Amino acid sequence: MSKKPFGASTLYVILGLVFIALLGIRTISTPEIWTHLAQGRTNAPISYLDSDTVVNTTHLYDKVSYALWNIGVAPLLIVANVIGLLAAFLLLLQVSKKWGNGLSQGFALLISGHLIFQNVDVSPQTMMMLFIALFLYLLSTINKPAVLFGALIPLQILWANTHGSFLFGPFLAILAALQAAQNAKGSRRKKQQGLPAGLLGALSVALLIATVINPYFLKLHAQVLANVQMPYPAYWSSLFIEYFQIPDRDPLIFLVFIIGAGGLITLKKKLPVMLTTLAIVGAFLIFRSVYTAQLFAVLAFPFMVLSFTAIGEYLSDTLKPFLGKQNKRLRPATQAIFVLLIILSLLPVVSNCAYTKFGSASSFGFGIEEQLYPDGVEAIINHPSFPENVINLAADGGYLAFNYHRKIFIDYRSGRYDRELLKELNTMLLGSSKAYDSIYETYRPEAFIINTLTPSSAQGIVTLLAQKIWKLAYFDGTTAILLLNKEEFAPILNDKEAQAAGLAKLEAARADYAAKVGRNCRPGNPAELIGSGKVFLALNRPAEAAAIFSLLLQGNGTIPGAWIGLGNSQLLLQEFESAKVSLKTATELVPNNWMAWISYARACERVGDITERDHAIDKARQLAEKSKSESTDQEEETLPDVTNEAAPTLLQDMQIPE
Repeated sequence: MSKKPFGASTLYVILGLVFIALLGIRTISTPEIWTHLAQGRTNAPISYLDSDTVVNTTHLYDKVSYALWNIGVAPLLIVANVIGLLAAFLLLLQVSKKWGNGLSQGFALLISGHLIFQNVDVSPQTMMMLFIALFLYLLSTINKPAVLFGALIPLQILWANTHGSFLFGPFLAILAALQAAQNAKGSRRKKQQGLPAGLLGALSVALLIATVINPYFLKLHAQVLANVQMPYPAYWSSLFIEYFQIPDRDPLIFLVFIIGAGGLITLKKKLPVMLTTLAIVGAFLIFRSVYTAQLFAVLAFPFMVLSFTAIGEYLSDTLKPFLGKQNKRLRPATQAIFVLLIILSLLPVVSNCAYTKFGSASSFGFGIEEQLYPDGVEAIINHPSFPENVINLAADGGYLAFNYHRKIFIDYRSGRYDRELLKELNTMLLGSSKAYDSIYETYRPEAFIINTLTPSSAQGIVTLLAQKIWKLAYFDGTTAILLLNKEEFAPILNDKEAQAAGLAKLEAARADYAAKVGRNCRPGNPAELIGSGKVFLALNRPAEAAAIFSLLLQGNGTIPGAWIGLGNSQLLLQEFESAKVSLKTATELVPNNWMAWISYARACERVGDITERDHAIDKARQLAEKSKSESTDQEEETLPDVTNEAAPTLLQDMQIPE
């Protein structure tokens, strides 16, 4: 740009990059990492639903991840992921430097960090960001055809073997050709600058052809299309994100839209075709789904820088007549605001408060959250009597495949499992006898491994126990293992030592969390308590459930799921006034949650507040109808059937201290 009203000090860029780096230093909690490690070890089918010709769209990433894991386990994976993030943004800074100064770039880094905070984890998404940034950088800076072709074609081959977003490569080359055509029209009187549009068009064709250089040839492209058309099962942010009822639409997204619109209006020069188109594509994707936050951040970053600069120049020029000599203070004031925002953004991250608030299973630091999965159940799963025909939920699939070297039912890979099967499995867990009969007749499972953190899992345990042919063999808060009540499985079902170890693990988690309560955000979000609270309530154990929910709320009083659980527990305990208060709090925290309102209506009826009951019922009905019309394919969390009496023998004598 012609002027740099806010200065171009690299300090602001450095602060922004520090923010990005610290966001990446978090313990790994994504269940998908285990699938990548399992496939990196053999690249063979890991599900008995897979065909022998299964296509792995991330096979190169998986191999590299497995190699890094063998060298340095989780910390090395985290460090590599942070390096990838920083490299991507460093390249984007180079692309955007002609459109903005250091402060504009710093603000863009700050907003990008907030946008990706909830779902940035060790995953191939980072490689997607890096490849897009690399292509943007090379297409923006290289003017020698031999160098550009020689660099981009090998990179395109690597991309096609690393992540399913590889078709962005040819797309970026097409946009570069359109940009070259625009530049040629605007500089007819001057000497042609940059590569001609025709050459860049040929490059896009060459890049598209290069994508077939992979072990699967065109089957890879078909799998990518299947992933897009059928993205379920889907994981985002945290296994228990629904417990915290985080809004589907981040208000920050709309702020970015406003900033982008401001850039469109106030930019005094002709809009760059490439950057503008990428920003529009990114906006469309993130408006449809928050799952694309990282993709949006990398596509929109240069345009964000452009917008901040254009808006800054416009405001400076507009306010100058009114401020007079005071206009000089605008620059340092903006710089001070940026530094303050960086500090206010960093503190919640390094103190763990941001992870606690947004319902994340991660925490600041290095490591991996194995307690989310069937950790420490070797005595059961590796027992000679443990069956091969097992149904697991998506959350545990990769972990079981990698750590127990066994074929799984499903995991979080999209585009691989029949949508009707996934819906039927969820419907079965929610209590459908028809769905249960269909799944049992089709797959003849002899064991279920249930991750209690996933939606509908608690009710699923009740559903299975109600069939009278299943027994609970193990429970530790996050994992429940059920076996057919058959003589051949008696050694496992009667293994009191393994059962006691699971309960001891839950009690240790409870004691650890209780000891940390009151130390700001150090307790984090205890998976064992979140899972066990739901299960105890579903199993009609309100005293234990209430104790767990109360403890959770001591550590974080803004968890909607805990308030709903506590209120329903108090209803069962006939503590109706307390239940009304708890559920009223839930409706205030999540006013658009129909489950909170229907539970609140029950409490109001119990205390005789008929007017408030009728209001709550009307509100619940409106929200339930709206939820049903907006999303019929998503997995839905429902309230447990708190009247069910199918409590397992294993838990009868267990008491969770108040």
